[in-house]
Amino acid sequence: MDGKILLGALMPHPPLIIPDIGGEETAMVRDTADAMLRAAQDLVQASPDVVVVISPHGPMFEDAVTIMGGDVLQGDLAEFQSDVTFSYQSDVELAAEIVKTAEDRDVSLYLMDDSLKAEFGIASEVDYGAGVPLYFLEKAGYTGPIVLLCPGGVSAEMLYRAGMCVQTAVQNLGRRAVVLASGDNSHALAQDAPMGFREEGVEFDAALQECLRDSDLARLLTLDESMLEAAAEDTVGSMTVLCGAFDRVPLASQLLSYEGPFGVGYTVATVTPKGGDGVSLLPNIIESRAERLEEIRASETPFVRLAREALETYVKEEKVIAPPTLMPEEMKRTGGCFVSIKQLGRLRGCIGTVDAVTPTLAEEIIRNAIEAGIADDRFFPVEENELDELIYKVDVLEPEKPVTDTSELNPRIYGLIVQKGDRSAVLLPDLEGVNTVEEQLMYAKEKAGIAQDEEGVELFRFRVTRYT
Repeated sequence: MDGKILLGALMPHPPLIIPDIGGEETAMVRDTADAMLRAAQDLVQASPDVVVVISPHGPMFEDAVTIMGGDVLQGDLAEFQSDVTFSYQSDVELAAEIVKTAEDRDVSLYLMDDSLKAEFGIASEVDYGAGVPLYFLEKAGYTGPIVLLCPGGVSAEMLYRAGMCVQTAVQNLGRRAVVLASGDNSHALAQDAPMGFREEGVEFDAALQECLRDSDLARLLTLDESMLEAAAEDTVGSMTVLCGAFDRVPLASQLLSYEGPFGVGYTVATVTPKGGDGVSLLPNIIESRAERLEEIRASETPFVRLAREALETYVKEEKVIAPPTLMPEEMKRTGGCFVSIKQLGRLRGCIGTVDAVTPTLAEEIIRNAIEAGIADDRFFPVEENELDELIYKVDVLEPEKPVTDTSELNPRIYGLIVQKGDRSAVLLPDLEGVNTVEEQLMYAKEKAGIAQDEEGVELFRFRVTRYT
């Protein structure tokens, strides 16, 4: 029997949708729960041999998609004070075939075997991102095996190619499979949302609904990365893998429900093959990203261009460039600055100086750009094959001023320095996930190693001029 992907579905993963977790609040997502059960029933009625689950809350690696190893995949929702547990047979043969296909195609997809689980402290395989949708799949009567993937922090191109590996493995083994993509939409739909309110959150959720209503999955996979980042969503990565699993198959998507009562968007949809020959969406992904990078490079300020050229030259030639002969007057003065580097919408490095350590701002930018790329100990040093994916930002600091009362702080406008003795830390203004003064103080003290209730902590605020 020829193997194929029969059907796909997008489901959210709010634990409170499960009655013994959400209690009375479950009523506020009743439409979502009803739609999830309907989608689960559609998946089960397709009579699959296996369900491939894509969860954004499994082991997240910046450089790889992961597939969970083991004969039995287990988990629970105990962290949400629930007695719900999960236990599924793994389709070990299919998991191995996916990994083998990825190796043959140089796709960054790796098996989380027992040794890696132990190394990274993974005690259970089924996280809540997978568990919540699987709860509804069980209610619909599914008792078969699963394969569990986590998208990781790789590019959209790599995610799509990982999905293509799923497709090929399913075909090679003659499996009848369905794909379940787990993902919540924007986490920034209201002031009391996890990420506060952002216009991009509303924009993303509206775009997602439109793409699904129009069956325009090519558009969904090429939405602007800066909007996705600001929206704080975890839908598109899972959907990119799902679409890769249907590579060259024409698809019709059906939007079953959308709600956002808690400041987080929840979408349920199904994706059905239409028959006939389609085209791959991979070229769309590659072309869209190349166009965006070209636009970004073309609009770079001299400050950002200098930072980029400094790191690129150092990585390629191990040379520190000299400041340009012609440069803005501001670059000639002395000043502190921070250089932030992002890759695929995620932080890749950030190093800076409050007080200048070089004679000119130009030299400060060069120094901090190189340090951000190779010396931020949260990340491996940037390699040459990453350079074309990096986006830079330069924050030039104004002199700091002492703060006598926290009412003088505003995390959107002012950066924060906390200091006690030789312990200190700096947080730049307008950072993702830092929406309140309380959060800004908490994160800054954590970074400095200062206890939250410790007395005698000095506070300083500063403004920045941000260059992109």
